[in-house]
Amino acid sequence: MNEATTNIVNTVLPSASINEISMTWLLVIAAFAIMFSLLEAWIATLIIYVKIDALKKIFPVPHNLIRSHIDYLLMSLLLVAIYFVCLHLNISLPKSIIIILLIGALYNPFGFFIQAINPKAGKNDTFAGKLGVCLGFLPTTIGYSYSAFIIMKTLVT
Repeated sequence: MNEATTNIVNTVLPSASINEISMTWLLVIAAFAIMFSLLEAWIATLIIYVKIDALKKIFPVPHNLIRSHIDYLLMSLLLVAIYFVCLHLNISLPKSIIIILLIGALYNPFGFFIQAINPKAGKNDTFAGKLGVCLGFLPTTIGYSYSAFIIMKTLVT
């Protein structure tokens, strides 16, 4: 590889050290979320338009696949936007926030995927069930809110 290619690869790919969390993981998880979203879109298409009964048995509620598909696309777009805005503004997010963002981006849409398989999942009307769902949204809320706040703070000061 030439020097320019090496620089691009070193910028985009995460460090070889598993213990080191860097901003580039935002792009890695965004790419994974896009690929998973596309898989969901194909499965939903095969169920709804091609009428593959075997898939319909696995995913009896395909509209939840579509919800998950859209949500994963939104999460990936937000991760990419945060990455490039932070890069442009020379902001380095704390490792804890990066981890929280990654967990939130993957977990938040996953509920729709589970409900596509099991429509009764997540429909727990108990206090503990409702609390569990709300707690699941915390990583997404904390990660994106912190990132947005730091970006606004950097732009205003």
